[in-house]
Amino acid sequence: MERSKLRAVADFPEPGIQITSQFPKIFSTICLGICFIVFVFYKGGKAFFTRFYSLPPQSYVQNIKEAVNGNGLVKRSKVGIKKASYRRRLILASAKPLMYSTVPLTSKKDTDCSNKAYQDIRIARVDKEENSEFLNLIKPMEPDFPKRKILYGFFHPYSYAGGGGERVLWQAVYVTLQKSSRNVALIYTFTESNDQSVSSILTSVHKTFGLDFFTEDKKGRVVFMQLPNKYRWIIDGNSFKFLTMAFQALGSVIAFFFAMNECAPDIFIDTLGLPFSYPLASCFLQIPVYAYVHYPWVSNDMLNKLAIKMKKNPVYILKYAYWYLLMKLYSICGSFLTESSCNSSWTLKNLLKVWTWADEDSKPAIIYPPTGIDESKIRLNADSSRSHIFLYIAQFRPEKRHELLIKEFHKYVTRCDKLCAKPFKLVLIGSTRSDDDKKTVEHLKSLINDFSFPEGMIEIKVNAAREEVDEFLNKSEFGLNAMWNEHFGISVVEYMIYGVIPIVHASGGPLADIVVPVDSDTGKLLVEKGESYSRDTIGETYMSGLFFQDPSDPDSSTRKTEFESLSDVLWRASELTDAQRLQYRKNAISVAEKKFGISVFEQEWDRVTTSLADYEMYERNKRGKVERLY
Repeated sequence: MERSKLRAVADFPEPGIQITSQFPKIFSTICLGICFIVFVFYKGGKAFFTRFYSLPPQSYVQNIKEAVNGNGLVKRSKVGIKKASYRRRLILASAKPLMYSTVPLTSKKDTDCSNKAYQDIRIARVDKEENSEFLNLIKPMEPDFPKRKILYGFFHPYSYAGGGGERVLWQAVYVTLQKSSRNVALIYTFTESNDQSVSSILTSVHKTFGLDFFTEDKKGRVVFMQLPNKYRWIIDGNSFKFLTMAFQALGSVIAFFFAMNECAPDIFIDTLGLPFSYPLASCFLQIPVYAYVHYPWVSNDMLNKLAIKMKKNPVYILKYAYWYLLMKLYSICGSFLTESSCNSSWTLKNLLKVWTWADEDSKPAIIYPPTGIDESKIRLNADSSRSHIFLYIAQFRPEKRHELLIKEFHKYVTRCDKLCAKPFKLVLIGSTRSDDDKKTVEHLKSLINDFSFPEGMIEIKVNAAREEVDEFLNKSEFGLNAMWNEHFGISVVEYMIYGVIPIVHASGGPLADIVVPVDSDTGKLLVEKGESYSRDTIGETYMSGLFFQDPSDPDSSTRKTEFESLSDVLWRASELTDAQRLQYRKNAISVAEKKFGISVFEQEWDRVTTSLADYEMYERNKRGKVERLY
């Protein structure tokens, strides 16, 4: 009886899903179906997008001939949806590619860069009347054609801003054009306002970074591809109240297609940090893809912090899963890069935690950002007299921590008053790229008023001209950087090049790469790239700047207190003897010359452009007969 009961129990089916004999077949069929759909999409996408964006319709030569012999306008009815391929052919054949920019060339009273008239395909007068080879050059030619132009597409929607990222962009463009007269730079960008023009943008670049694109050898080879300003919000983090990164990723994909719909490049270069464009450019356009990484789009540190919070509050599980998915997608996107670089050892270390596919051969190279400064015009005399000024050059954004600086400066001034010492003056110089940045400036002015600083004790200069910035760099005693975990810190390099003693937060690039010890007599750096060291054993004689940390730092709870507060460091700096300041200044100049001279970036970027051009030829020769033609 007991055995029969046991048998009955054993025969009774367990609750839940039953794995039938058909399940493996069904599962395999679904997987194969998904793989087939992905394969078809991939192969079809490659064929479609390459031909759609790069190859004009068969009648394009005749249509262009008619436009040359007529009023220069290729009728929209003949161009249809293939305007990008038409514009590409014209740029490749033109004696002055700049003329095919979709941004107005010059500013007038009624200039409106959103006007669809600038999207028309119109033959430039220089090609109609002066370029005798134009009609021959619009025809398909072999890749080894000696006059072949190479279109370097710089994907940087905020090219008009005046920050460190834009400095990298424009110096890279400058060196790319300098390398060969065949190189053309396509700049895919929004504009700051609808009254912008090519002339006003390049004038601003010259004013901000000291780079002249109006010289005879460069002025015709920078082509601006206008992204529609009304959609600028799609990559602006402030536009999304939740799932910000996910929506930004989607926005970058949309911006990419906006860009390619103007003109497809031969080489795709991202200098802003929009990784979801990499698979699209690599797979669908079959061109080399390069990224200069300023900051990891998603970092492993973010996940670690969420993991700690998750233990205390299970609600964070969902957020952790969201960030984990983004990190994996970021890693996948990065794997489509042909080549990449980053701006510091700190960025590299954090990138390698995310880009798990990167090995010794494929990991990003460290290329320190350029200064964009003509070093021959700088007074490099360490003995030159300086004014009692604390200088802070940084965009007016919350992460730059101007508010912390003002509060700590107030403590410093109060201490000076108590000890009857004359305080240094504080000068804040920076750019604004949005309404939020402008609100930040107004908030800082309000904060300064609240503290009742003596008149003239703090000076704020918004969007200052390059000449004025240089003036303060030449006369200031100390240069500040208050940002926590600054990925590099181009302004710190500027300080040191000019002989301004840096006072920086003890984190990120300033700590690991820039303000490093050196023997100024021999010029020998005492640490290698990214190498850690002990300031106690090195000795102050070899230090090139001063460090601080603050209780408000995001990692203050897990990090030892190794450095003084900013107010204490400001006081100590102002009390240094002339001999001590001179030694710091000599060390700073020595480090700057050794690691960050303008020639260093030029050499590195020259290598990048050579490598990408080789890859471009390789990729082109892999394509079908029609697609490989120039």
